[in-house]
Amino acid sequence: MYSAMGRPEDALSFLRHFLERKQVGSNAVLTENTFYREGGNLAIESPLMAAQAVLEMMVQSHNDVVRVFPSVSSTWADASISSLRTQGAFLVDASRSGGRTDWVKVHSEAGAPLVLEHGITGDVDVRDARGRRLEHRPRGTAVEIPLRRGQSAIVTRRGTRPDVSARDVKANGSSSRWGLP
Repeated sequence: MYSAMGRPEDALSFLRHFLERKQVGSNAVLTENTFYREGGNLAIESPLMAAQAVLEMMVQSHNDVVRVFPSVSSTWADASISSLRTQGAFLVDASRSGGRTDWVKVHSEAGAPLVLEHGITGDVDVRDARGRRLEHRPRGTAVEIPLRRGQSAIVTRRGTRPDVSARDVKANGSSSRWGLP
């Protein structure tokens, strides 16, 4: 909920509490096999919701708008996503470094107008997968791009041509191992 409310630091705080395996109440904790235990009962819904929380930090789609990195913590200066599915049958790839979005690539599987809040500061270029300019129009903090089925749009900071492939991002620090010994 904090991600949807635009409160990334609160969202990350709750996620960290869960992942740090802090016991809640007298006997509720995330186990080594990623199940959640309350008393003697194992449950899967809590870990699945934690995974969904991470996805909501990276990309959201509601009210016919796709939002990229809408609720990423300022402590996550670098992030990279690949093929995250959104409403409207779009697949989203994106990269951010130094706390700002570098590029966003959206592939349309159905063919529909895309309204994209890309988060790139300043003027943008919108091109297809071959580098040709695509028709688009500004729409507040977003850009609207009419995409055909199978077509992709790449949104970049004006005048840049970054490598638009997924990349590994180094962790901000260390963490305990997961899984059974």
